[in-house]
Amino acid sequence: MSLNINSDPVHIFGLPKSNFVRTVMLICEQKGIKYTVGFEVKGKPVEFKSEAHLKMHPYGKIPILLHNDFALAETASICRYLDNNFTGTKVQFEQEQKSAYHDAFCAIASIDIDKAILRDFLVEFAFPKGENGTVRMDVVKAGIPNVHNALRVIGQELASNNQVINGEQLSIADALLAPMLHYINTVTRDFKLLSEHTEVESYLTKLMTFDSCKKVLL
Repeated sequence: MSLNINSDPVHIFGLPKSNFVRTVMLICEQKGIKYTVGFEVKGKPVEFKSEAHLKMHPYGKIPILLHNDFALAETASICRYLDNNFTGTKVQFEQEQKSAYHDAFCAIASIDIDKAILRDFLVEFAFPKGENGTVRMDVVKAGIPNVHNALRVIGQELASNNQVINGEQLSIADALLAPMLHYINTVTRDFKLLSEHTEVESYLTKLMTFDSCKKVLL
């Protein structure tokens, strides 16, 4: 049964700059769900990886969706919950095999692509661990081949007949990829990584035509 999106706002526990928090924000924007973001639970501050946080996620990860008295962790599961329980534009697929494939690609995006692009590469720019807080360029250079491989995987998916990402209908998979690609295009613009993957670059351009992407990512 769909919930009334006007009377049931949600809270996204996490940092607004997190790519996965932004994924959930994108889904909320796309579906017209009212939401707030931050490290609070019912209006009270909760410290990152505190005991209260670990009760919601045993590994202290973000985001966590808080909807009335319901708490849910893990980004793709959060997005599916929002799509299944709120009215608005659908971000999943009805055909069974396509739906299953979409879920599988969401896992690839959440785990493997995220690791290559975010955890092993972009995080060094966000939280540099070099001397005096400088970016460790050796770490950056070592991560570039894996970034290119991840971008090739995205390009192969765009060229496939699966159509779970295409920039035409915003899906959960699109919402997972959009923040990562936007960060590549802004944080590491000088590296010109996307310019070597024109189909992915065009895909990002399409994604940025969605009002949800403009609001959350810009």
